[in-house]
Amino acid sequence: MEYTELADYPLPAGIVTEWTPTADAADWTDDHRKLSYAHLEHAARARDVGDDWYSHWIGTAFTVDHPLDADAMSRTLVRWYARHEAFRSTVTHLDLPGLDGTADDFGRRIIGADAVRIDAVRDASVSSSSAVYQRINEFFNTRITPLQWPHCLAVTVEPDTRDHSFLLVFGADHTVMDAYTQVFAIKELTRLYEAELLGRDDSLATFGSYLDFSHAERAAGAQLDSDAEAVSRWVDFLCSHSESRTQPDPMPAFPRPQDTRPDDLESTIQGEDPAFQASLSTWVLDADQTERFHRACKAHGSNMQAGVYTALSIAADRLAGAGDLRFVSPVHTRTELQWGEAAGWFVGLVPVHLRPGAASTFGTAIGPIAQCAKEYKDLGTVPFHPIAHLIGHRTPPQFVVSYIDLRGAEGADQWNAQNARVLRSASPAADEVYFWINRIPTGTNLSARFPAGRSDADYVHRFLRVFTDVLLEVVRDGDTTFAPSDLATAQAESSTR
Repeated sequence: MEYTELADYPLPAGIVTEWTPTADAADWTDDHRKLSYAHLEHAARARDVGDDWYSHWIGTAFTVDHPLDADAMSRTLVRWYARHEAFRSTVTHLDLPGLDGTADDFGRRIIGADAVRIDAVRDASVSSSSAVYQRINEFFNTRITPLQWPHCLAVTVEPDTRDHSFLLVFGADHTVMDAYTQVFAIKELTRLYEAELLGRDDSLATFGSYLDFSHAERAAGAQLDSDAEAVSRWVDFLCSHSESRTQPDPMPAFPRPQDTRPDDLESTIQGEDPAFQASLSTWVLDADQTERFHRACKAHGSNMQAGVYTALSIAADRLAGAGDLRFVSPVHTRTELQWGEAAGWFVGLVPVHLRPGAASTFGTAIGPIAQCAKEYKDLGTVPFHPIAHLIGHRTPPQFVVSYIDLRGAEGADQWNAQNARVLRSASPAADEVYFWINRIPTGTNLSARFPAGRSDADYVHRFLRVFTDVLLEVVRDGDTTFAPSDLATAQAESSTR
């Protein structure tokens, strides 16, 4: 399953219906549970941006292989909201002492599971594919915000080519949803709809509330002080790396190529850039190639995640001249069964510093790289925001790499048939580079967003081409070297002509 912007999803022409949750003002009540650190920061950012807040959402699109029944869909969405308290929560402005001794700018309000209604607005005629895209994109871009409920909206499209199925697309603010929620919702919404349409049991388990998790996270974060081990380990990771030619900043940015001058980078950053970041999605390995790469990693005594990290290290060495590579990796914080498939933003951050040492081949590097990947792994459940506050480091992650194996997700074998895809909005221009690498039954997909300025974008494309070359060399030969292969050299040279 790919992770792309909505513009890259093949939307059909058809009849559009917007589905908007509503509730009476009198049904809202104050709730004492604190917002998570990420929720609080995201809401504050939206407040500071004000009316210019636009295009900040994530979501999912997939086909439901049944006719669209309006009443059944309305009941489905009501039940979906009832199952997840995060969807029935919003923020309110306040100024009260927080659990960490600071003042919270926002509190929480909630409504009960029986307070939600769904307003449906159905078009009278068919819209073209491009018109469907414009409609959904603007609906989500302009309506989804952490400051105004509802924080999750849905759209259906009844294709004009057939009447036995329809497309369901939902978008949500990140404060109520993470990547796992995006994925779990495919199975969940499909079963809820079939239960309402066909009168069958949905066989869905129930889970806890993200609101409880958030409150507990804030309590845990309030216990941190400058002497905490987690704080000192983040300090170690963020300490000066001025000796590094490729990643000199404390919070690692995308590695600089050897031949890049500082003034070149500055002119790129300060020049006129497009309003949004560049974005791509590519299948770096098909299913058979993925299995062969996985077997090669196992033969060298490790796993595929370590193999992917080793390939990134080799790509950095070939292009930037240094195999040492630093980045931040998002990890889920669903550490208890009650959080298993609850909707919410269950995400922590792990610093990663890959050091291949004297290794000259993939096979000799993967062991040390695997150990490096474990070095800070346990920090993922410790909230980073209070640590950043304690050490005075407010820089958000600049270079982020996520690797997830989703083959075990329930319903994964149906994603292809459902044309399922997780979505993200176009990201406003920034210097950040994000790689999402996902292993699923049909292969290994890489999604990325990065600065759209020509020199930055060209270098990211070069890096990803070399990274893919490394993967394919291991698929073909079971190993490869840090020195460029003939194939990699030829392709890298052709990209600069």
